[in-house]
Amino acid sequence: MAKIKRVEVYVDGSKKPFQVLEKKPFAVRLHPNDFSEGEHTMQVVSYYDNGDYHEQPYMFTIAHKNEVTVGHISRAPIGSPIDVDLIDPMEMTGVTPPSLLYHVILPALLFVIILVVSAWFSIYGDTSVSDVVTNIQPISHAQAAAPASASTDGAALYAENCASCHGANGQGQGDIFPALAGNAELADTDMVLNTVIHGREGTAMPVWGDQLDDAQIAAVITYIRSAWGNDFGAVTPEDVAAKR
Repeated sequence: MAKIKRVEVYVDGSKKPFQVLEKKPFAVRLHPNDFSEGEHTMQVVSYYDNGDYHEQPYMFTIAHKNEVTVGHISRAPIGSPIDVDLIDPMEMTGVTPPSLLYHVILPALLFVIILVVSAWFSIYGDTSVSDVVTNIQPISHAQAAAPASASTDGAALYAENCASCHGANGQGQGDIFPALAGNAELADTDMVLNTVIHGREGTAMPVWGDQLDDAQIAAVITYIRSAWGNDFGAVTPEDVAAKR
């Protein structure tokens, strides 16, 4: 049976051996402090007394953190006759111990800060939220009241809300959006009020009673009943209110 005669170790593609072992035990030992941080490659070549040789690739990773150097082989060797060991300096005599500042004082200080912040929120958090909600309330009321002072110009309201479907001149769009110009059905005041306020089921007519106030609905109905040759009379906000 052939025996190992010599072992050569090449690191990171170098053509010059990093280590040469010529006697037992043939154990490759790497110290993390000899390498820069990051991933490295290693090739272990074993030469036998019968002239044969065996190559085994490895990968290992080095990390230098807080004065402590850590290294490990990131891919285990398969079928290699050589024991590979990446030395952990923490196990060596005379190695600088972990920093007290980084490993004890700062974590403890951070823990205290978290406790203080949590306590502050538990005591004052609900009050702060309540204040914000209370301050928002008057703004909400002001916004809710805005429609009362909105425009009651029938022509402007029609152009903004109705013209896209019924046409700028009330000409309509086929059977889906009927023409309003010259439409005799607009003479039926109750029908018009109910259609605009409550919409018309089975058609594309929306419910405008939820979006416009009484004065606005009265204005737009009066406009469409008197524009484009129509002459069916005006309606009042009171007429609208009676139909809601």
